[in-house]
Amino acid sequence: MQGYRFSSNGRLPERDMLDLADLLALQIHTSLGQRVYMLPRSDVFTLILPYIDDLSEEDQHDLSWMVWHLFQDAREMDG
Repeated sequence: MQGYRFSSNGRLPERDMLDLADLLALQIHTSLGQRVYMLPRSDVFTLILPYIDDLSEEDQHDLSWMVWHLFQDAREMDG
């Protein structure tokens, strides 16, 4: 991501993190459908890791939580 180049601390800017979380959540939901609502956060992390393995560990951790929370919010909206 371009914003990563401009960060001073090796972390993605918040806006880039939010955009990336949205894209990852959409991609996983497209592949798995409503089953994503049942995934534990550790499985979400495993699914997104190939796409974010070049990011800092903190960003990887934060993104897994962000994507998981997006799924939980979507589940509440569907229910």
